[in-house]
Amino acid sequence: TARHLGAGGRGEIVVAFTVAWATTHIADLGISTSGRISLLRPNGDVGLPDVVSLTVVLLPFQLVLSSVAVVVLSMTSLHLSHSLLVGTVVLSVATMMFNSAKSLFYGLRRYRDVLVAEACLAAFHLMALAVLLVSSRLTSTSAVAMMAVGYGVCSVWLVWDSGVAKHGLRSWRVTHWRQLVLDGLSPMAGGTAVFVALRVDRLLLPLIAGTHVLGIYSVALAIPEALRILPHSVGQVIADRGRSHIDTVAESRRHTRIFVVAHVLVLAIAALVGWVLLPVVFGTSFVESRDVLVIVVAAEAVLSIHLMHQALLVGFARPKGLGVPQVVGAVAVVALDLVMIPRWGIQGAAWAALTGYSIMALVST
Repeated sequence: TARHLGAGGRGEIVVAFTVAWATTHIADLGISTSGRISLLRPNGDVGLPDVVSLTVVLLPFQLVLSSVAVVVLSMTSLHLSHSLLVGTVVLSVATMMFNSAKSLFYGLRRYRDVLVAEACLAAFHLMALAVLLVSSRLTSTSAVAMMAVGYGVCSVWLVWDSGVAKHGLRSWRVTHWRQLVLDGLSPMAGGTAVFVALRVDRLLLPLIAGTHVLGIYSVALAIPEALRILPHSVGQVIADRGRSHIDTVAESRRHTRIFVVAHVLVLAIAALVGWVLLPVVFGTSFVESRDVLVIVVAAEAVLSIHLMHQALLVGFARPKGLGVPQVVGAVAVVALDLVMIPRWGIQGAAWAALTGYSIMALVST
């Protein structure tokens, strides 16, 4: 999409995904976290039907919320097409479906199934984009639509594979819905806050400097954000092993320290390789992204410290402690972005991210 659509098209796609994930964090009400923790609890009362049925009930809320978001966007200076705005709404609903289904399988500790599903999803997305490109139909709207189709199909596959759909509506129970929502409020607030901390620059940059600048910035973030799957995956296992009483607190802390050191080394190597390959892979029009590459990679290294401490809180059943560092970090990043982006553009966004992530890591520690 970057090479064919240019920085502007790339920026439009980033805006669509930003809206999709922002609304998912809110409409989800934290059920993806509270449900996973409840499913991991030995001999717990909450079952698969409880989590799935509540998630299905919340999908219309996501539809309304994302629709409101795109209406607001249509009134700004972004000038996004109506078809792209509609595609963004569909992508938002599909994103919530996929995120909830994936969290469900994490709660069942079926990591291999998630890996297979995501590998198939990636292959589908690549083939779909290739077909669109060859047929000269690749646009921002068609790319977003294909992403939505992939997420939707994959989420239905995961839910069906879990076995809960075979029992139909008869297995739905509302008994534990209230507890799931109450347990999910703090993670929802924290998740929304950390999303703001990580993604608010994706909305401010296009509003202030245009989608072209956002496209260049997103390419700089491609390397560190691609590697973010490592702390998320390792943190997931650390949390689940702690919640299942397999590891002690001391053992889990030792694992997090070892991982952070290894992750910093991986990021350093990736930054060196990315410096050379970014203009080769994405095209010379994106060469400006190298100006902030080192800064955003350093920010990602600091963020991994925060993510590891969040995993410890989840693993040892302290979900109410998840929100504080995330809210503090979100406030700091928003304030820094509002001051630095209008003055320094991409450089300001990168330095604001590094400073804000450092605050999040400090508060988490």
